Order: sequence, then C-alpha cells, then structure tokens
Amino acid sequence: MSASEFRTPEQEVLKLLEECVELRRTLKAISTQLNRMENRVKRAFPTVAAHVRERKIGSGHSSRATIKAVEALAEFDKIVGMAASGRNEEAERILEAKSAPDLLVIAKELGVTFPKSRPSIKAMREAIFGKVRESVLLTRHNPRN
Repeated sequence: MSASEFRTPEQEVLKLLEECVELRRTLKAISTQLNRMENRVKRAFPTVAAHVRERKIGSGHSSRATIKAVEALAEFDKIVGMAASGRNEEAERILEAKSAPDLLVIAKELGVTFPKSRPSIKAMREAIFGKVRESVLLTRHNPRN
C-alpha cells in the first residue's frame, strides 16, 4: 500500500494547493505561448489578420436585433395570417430566415419564456410557431372583428 492513501486532511489540502499552483503556472505558460503565436501570425500575414479582425467586428453587429417590438408583433401577425390561410411552410420559412436576436425580440413580445437565459434558435422558432398555431386556433373559434 502506498503512503498517499493515508494522508491527513491537512496534507491533502497542501497537496491540492501545490497542484493548483502547478496548474496555474502551466496555464500561464500556455497563454504566453498562444500570445506569441498570434503575434507571429499577425506579423507574417498582416492582411489576413486584418481581414479576420474586421470579420469579427462585423459579426458583432449581427448579434443585434434588426426589428423593434412593434415590428415584431406585425411580423407575428403576418406569419399568423399565412398559417391561417394554409401557408404553413411559407410561414416556417419566414421564421427560419430570422436571426436569433430577431427571434428573441418576437418571443419576448409574445410573452414566451425559456428555461435557459440563452435559448437555442430551434427552441425559439418552435416556441414562436407554437404561438402561431395557438393564435390560428383561437381566431378560428373566435374571429376578430
């Protein structure tokens, strides 16, 4: 039997703290090496690095919703109208074309709640289309004037 099986709690804590220090040192070395590699790539390929940087900045803009709350409800009403007239596939295609931020705006305006703070696009589409089906059923049984 090895002596490591019978360490006291204090010895075990000290051993774990030593491992933490060693791991932190290793992570710092990895981080330093990654920074050096990134800098070498940027110096070797400045135009490609600039293009990648622009793309990252440009993709940040796509994380914003392009529709406002009022427009979200209008979009929803349009989709409900399509679904009510039997054009479900077209209504689904419109939802599939929406970005995640736009879907989130529509879902919030409809009062849809999600178990996660950042729901998947699929979950948002399904929830919104569920509301579309619900609205179609309600309008069939209680037509608006």
